[in-house]
Amino acid sequence: MTLTHDTDTVPSGATRSAEGGPLSRRSFMGLVGAGTTALGVTGLGARMAFATPASPSSGDVIVVVFMRGAWDGLSVVAPYQMPTYKALRPTIRIKEPAEFTDPTGKAGLPLLDGGAVAPFPLSGTFAFNPSMTHLHQGAWADGHLAVVHAAGMPASESSTRSHFEAEQYWEKGTRSLNVTSGFLNRYLSGLSGLERLSAVGRGSTLQTSLQGAANAVSMGSISGFGVTGFPNNTQARTALVGLYPHGPQLLEETGADTLDVVGLIAGMGADPGPQNGATYGPDDLSNNLREVARLIRADVGLRAVAIDYGGWDTHSTMGRPEDAGSYMRQRTGVVSQALQAFYTDLGAARDEVTLVTMSEFGRTIGENGSGGTDHGRGNVMFALGGKVRGGVYGDFPATVEDGPEGDLTVMTDYRRVVSEILEVRGGATNPTAIFPTYTPQAPLGLTVS
Repeated sequence: MTLTHDTDTVPSGATRSAEGGPLSRRSFMGLVGAGTTALGVTGLGARMAFATPASPSSGDVIVVVFMRGAWDGLSVVAPYQMPTYKALRPTIRIKEPAEFTDPTGKAGLPLLDGGAVAPFPLSGTFAFNPSMTHLHQGAWADGHLAVVHAAGMPASESSTRSHFEAEQYWEKGTRSLNVTSGFLNRYLSGLSGLERLSAVGRGSTLQTSLQGAANAVSMGSISGFGVTGFPNNTQARTALVGLYPHGPQLLEETGADTLDVVGLIAGMGADPGPQNGATYGPDDLSNNLREVARLIRADVGLRAVAIDYGGWDTHSTMGRPEDAGSYMRQRTGVVSQALQAFYTDLGAARDEVTLVTMSEFGRTIGENGSGGTDHGRGNVMFALGGKVRGGVYGDFPATVEDGPEGDLTVMTDYRRVVSEILEVRGGATNPTAIFPTYTPQAPLGLTVS
């Protein structure tokens, strides 16, 4: 291993990749996780114990799943009985049971109140994609899945149809160019008692929502988490401990903090596998959620997680929802199984976890000539957790012909959904600091304290 003490440059041939290479002060400060430069673990205090009935935590673990590429909310949760919806989507629409001799596995799964699901005004108006049986029979039936449709960033703040711009605005919580940090990072900055592994972004780079002053770590996998440039973490620890008497103070402190986090992950021991009979699929979303569930059970002080799941820019060939091989059906089925497996895996710990989904914008109401949809506006969001009050929330157009340029009108600001989760379940006390250009509105009531 080569170490240099330069402050601004990495020597020729230096690398931050998992394949190894020389280590400089600058690269050292980011050498945790798979190719990350996002570690800043400072101000370590006593380890936070995970909540128990006798000792509740000060806030949930907030998990944000970003459906990158703009998923088609009207193919995930559809107003399947609306005549205008039927007319505008002759091929790709979700159908009613009466349209099939045998509707099993083909018709939409109606969202009805009753039982564990709280009464809501639009009972029966919507149906899940027929692939979403896991969620429909699981968290929805349990009354712990909330649906907010026609959600988004209002056109008065941003009407962009650029994926990159919209993702940035959503993750920063504003379209203001003066804001450079992410909304999850600002949320964390307002909390006290954060621990060594308070925030994790799943992947090789840190999501915009977690970027900022508060500590956050990007993590490709638990098993691969460590200091890059070494064959294993044992050798990394030996080498870095040897740096302490010789390195400058900042490097010494960063090294200590790095080893602390590496040791924390190493101390988790062998993976016990999913709990409570949870069955994850082989896809990336399932793998990410499975590992997040493991981190939560391991009591590492986690408070916020960002996960990406892409592939939603469906301009063509979405397919019929009743066709088991169609693209959109398969992808919504993946989401349904992954979210339900996470919910099941957590068991009693789900009372201290709230997951929310988002996507940068929706799709056009009408299908295009290629059997797909184009960039739109309003979309659907999910909230999932033990303290989520199941049902459908927010307003929805009386007819889906409403809206600018063939879009679904944004009727609920997405920040209204996220603010409620962060305040009621996350312990946030200053929503205007988290969302500086958003005017706070009354909670929708989708969570309970």
